[in-house]
Order: sequence, then structure tokens, then C-alpha cells
Amino acid sequence: MRASHWTAATSVKASIIVTWIGIVVAVLIGCALPFAPGRITGGGYDGGADWIRHALVPLYLCLLAGLAALVILLRLLDSLARDDVFTLDNVRRLRGISYCGFAIAIICVVAAVLVGPWPVFGGVAAVAAFLALIMRVVKNVIDAARLLKEDNDYTI
Repeated sequence: MRASHWTAATSVKASIIVTWIGIVVAVLIGCALPFAPGRITGGGYDGGADWIRHALVPLYLCLLAGLAALVILLRLLDSLARDDVFTLDNVRRLRGISYCGFAIAIICVVAAVLVGPWPVFGGVAAVAAFLALIMRVVKNVIDAARLLKEDNDYTI
């Protein structure tokens, strides 16, 4: 049987690369946002391109929360690369990522109410809240495993 070259270490390395790509893309989007109002047409939304001018503040706030989540994720992946899995720092990092997701969800709900369009901001809010909830569950699992590991480490 042929051995697989895809290991936990290569998976973490690939995740780090993808996270860096996400950070670069987020920065590029942040640089492009001021130029977007002149380029975006309504696409069915009756506000035309004008809605994006009003949405720049919430878009930047979401972008900042997303960048914060990516930076925290990068620190988490670095910890995993060093085989530090079940640690209090990783629990805190997962909590931070979930807070970023909930922040994005709240910003998008407020933006949907104040700016519109509902389908855009409402959809992003739903996805962000769902992913933040998943992060909370993963955080709870890692925290429980961390406690079990600590108990096991101190057992003679």
C-alpha cells in the first residue's frame, strides 16, 4: 500500500498558506473599496451604485473583523505547527475568532437595517453567525480536551 504524503504537518502548512492568501486578498479588497462606488451597478437593487457609498463603513468594519480573525487563525496554526494543540492560548484564540464572527454578524444586521440591501448583508450575517457558533463549539471541545489532558498529565 502506498503511503500518503498528506500529513497533519502538511495540512497545517497548507492552511497557513491559504490564511496568508486570505490576508493578502482582504488587504487588496480594503484598498479597492474606495474605488468601488463608481464601478458597481445596482444589479437588481433599486438603490443603484449609491448603496455601496453608504455601506463603506460597515464593509470596512467587517473587513477589519475578518482580518483580525485571520491573524488570530495564523497564530493558532503556528501553535498547531509546534504541536501545541490543547492549550489555554488556543482556547482563547478560538474564542477570539468566534467573537470576530459574531461582530461581523452584528455589523451586517445593523448595515442591513440602515443601508440595505437585505439579501447581501443578511446572508453575510447568517453565514458569519453560523461560523462563529461552530468556532464556539470547537473551542468548547478543545477546552474540554485541554482539561482532560491536564488531569492526565498530573495523574501518576
